[in-house]
Amino acid sequence: MKPSPKRKSRRSAPATEPDRSQRCHTCGRAIAGFESVHYGSMEGGYRDLCNRCFNEEVADTGGIDFSHVQFEPLEICDAVGTPHRFHFEVRLLGDKVSLQAFELVKGDPGGYEFQVLGDAEADLFELMGQMIPRIRRLLARQHLKTDTHMPGLHIADFMVRGRITWDDNEDGGRLPMLVIDGKEISWHQFGRMVMGFEGWQFRLEIKDRSEEI
Repeated sequence: MKPSPKRKSRRSAPATEPDRSQRCHTCGRAIAGFESVHYGSMEGGYRDLCNRCFNEEVADTGGIDFSHVQFEPLEICDAVGTPHRFHFEVRLLGDKVSLQAFELVKGDPGGYEFQVLGDAEADLFELMGQMIPRIRRLLARQHLKTDTHMPGLHIADFMVRGRITWDDNEDGGRLPMLVIDGKEISWHQFGRMVMGFEGWQFRLEIKDRSEEI
């Protein structure tokens, strides 16, 4: 399986419909990049498969009892009542299955993103039963706030949870972009927030994307 290229950063961009000009090599369905896997080998060549066809091929090759499920998008509101529309993708990864939830920003995954892992033959509806409460718990927390006396965003309650991605606009992509409360926050923006706690101590924990934070 050939990994997809890194996504470009998108700051405060509106959600749009994804580009589905690509087609699955097996079933012919029109698919977006995040709905596909570039699959194959140097010897046999590579094909662009939709997630369903990819999962079925992996299951057949590995003798796995697997039935693909395509979950419908779901809208969940955050702590201040702003709705977030989540899309879901299932991908079979050898002896594991991944259920991913994400928003779309300019037609590509962005904003809030979540992942739940299970055994390859796990009940996908049970994984969804783990996913939805996890999304609700994180969206119920507001980590950044505005202050009428100071410009910009500020850390709300001495605790910040988020996701690390990359910023192609800063130092040739060698600096991170943070996604906090579903918003892209540059490393420099976050640095200014942290300076409000000059002299204080901190603890940094980094966890796998499938773990709850």
